[in-house]
Amino acid sequence: MSFNIFFFIFTISAAKLLGPENWGLITLLSLFATYSSLFTFGVSNGMGILLPIALGKDQKEENYIVQNAFWCLVFSFIIIGLVQIFFIIKVKIPLSYFLFLVAYTFSIQLLNFLKVYLRSHQNFTLFSYAYFFQTMFLLMGFYLIKININYLMILSLINLFTVIFVYSRIEKKKQKWSINKKQIIGLIKVGFPIMIAGIVGELLLSTDRLLISYFFDNIELGLYGFASNFFKGVRVIGVAISIITLPKIATSYSKGDFKSMLYFARAQQWVSFVLMITSSVIAILIAFKFFPIFLPEYLRSVNLIIILLFVASLLPLSKYANILNVIGKQGLYLKAQIFIILTNIIFSITLIYLGYGIEGVAIASLLSMILYVSLIRYLGSRAIKSLISKV
Repeated sequence: MSFNIFFFIFTISAAKLLGPENWGLITLLSLFATYSSLFTFGVSNGMGILLPIALGKDQKEENYIVQNAFWCLVFSFIIIGLVQIFFIIKVKIPLSYFLFLVAYTFSIQLLNFLKVYLRSHQNFTLFSYAYFFQTMFLLMGFYLIKININYLMILSLINLFTVIFVYSRIEKKKQKWSINKKQIIGLIKVGFPIMIAGIVGELLLSTDRLLISYFFDNIELGLYGFASNFFKGVRVIGVAISIITLPKIATSYSKGDFKSMLYFARAQQWVSFVLMITSSVIAILIAFKFFPIFLPEYLRSVNLIIILLFVASLLPLSKYANILNVIGKQGLYLKAQIFIILTNIIFSITLIYLGYGIEGVAIASLLSMILYVSLIRYLGSRAIKSLISKV
């Protein structure tokens, strides 16, 4: 939470210094870096499942899993680099940004790999120190952005310094260059579906920016991307509460205690909603008060911020999202997400052609989120009734 608070302030400061047009370019590159994880084939996700299992069985197997996951990740960097250079040339972005994009993408993947390693070993002390270390370097980022160092390069340096910090403090084990084809296939087989689900979830919440990048220029994308920072900032609250309640929901389900499972789901829903809607109202009041003074170039973003904050605040009301994943209905949940993404695209394009511009895209996101919440509640309620009837 501390890291995300500082990161939110940092992004607002960076957007102020860069202006809407340059921030639009940063928004586009950040999205592409996120979706570039597709070419890692989910090896880190697979390691996050297979490594904890191996730790309870065989030390030798543990080493092989880490080695193969790492070298597979390194190989994926070649593919990612080729895809990203093609993207840079295709959309006619200055080639200097290729270095920033590649460095940012690689640093994210390396840091994520180490965090999965720490989580698998239940080394939450070092896991927490990693975030603390990132926060400290983020404070230096305020100075670096002020002297005109590229935003993505600053984040890359923060991530890479954190990688060095974490790696220097983990127990070193003898590594081999050998690659086990069978184990790599196993990592991908387990991790790829998990990664796809994560990308679809991210796509659900970023379809609007992708459409704006296609239909509008960088200035419009910058205005919308600036507003989406508030969306992401408030969403962190819901994610934090979900991290707390998910294990409780899973434990209740494993015991067949459906009453407790629903209790924790309701608690997650209402605590998240109350905190998120309160934060949203405060953020809106601050925007109205201070934007005309400190951020006049982003005044048009105020209406977008209002809409997107309500989109974020509606997310917890879906209630059954974690339950569907826990009870083995991930496929149903994934289909619902894909349906809403397609719906959002249809709503957005319709409103764009009707002349509502980027505000129309925001409204389409709000309408889609209302439909999403209703659909997940319906599917979740039916799944629970079916589950109880079988007991």
